[in-house]
Amino acid sequence: MEPPQRLYIQLPDDFDVLQLPGEWDHGVVVTDLNPHLTESEFHNYFETFGTITECVFKMEKSSQWPKGMGFVRYSSAEEAKAAESRPHYLGGFHLQIKKVITPKLSAQNRSDNQLNGPPCQSFQAGQCVN
Repeated sequence: MEPPQRLYIQLPDDFDVLQLPGEWDHGVVVTDLNPHLTESEFHNYFETFGTITECVFKMEKSSQWPKGMGFVRYSSAEEAKAAESRPHYLGGFHLQIKKVITPKLSAQNRSDNQLNGPPCQSFQAGQCVN
């Protein structure tokens, strides 16, 4: 069975109430990637903006050809904002960058930066209570 997919939410910066520390992971969704770009090149480029806690480089399952998009999760909101704050050119392509938040995963649902259980249906005090 395939693990459930993460939920990525793009919000304007003035929604600070939802961006409380400890409840959300902060990152960027990157689109328009060069199809010849490698995962390590992608990771190394975005590592210059801060500490990466998760880096997902989307590949087509059947052909293993890059889909042209990825996700980078940073250790803080400031690092994600720094990554979004300027134009990016990588591999000759102008990248589209959108800052996003994702609900934090509880320790029971996190294993080597991957989901290993069903998605959380309800939260109490920031914890998954399925």
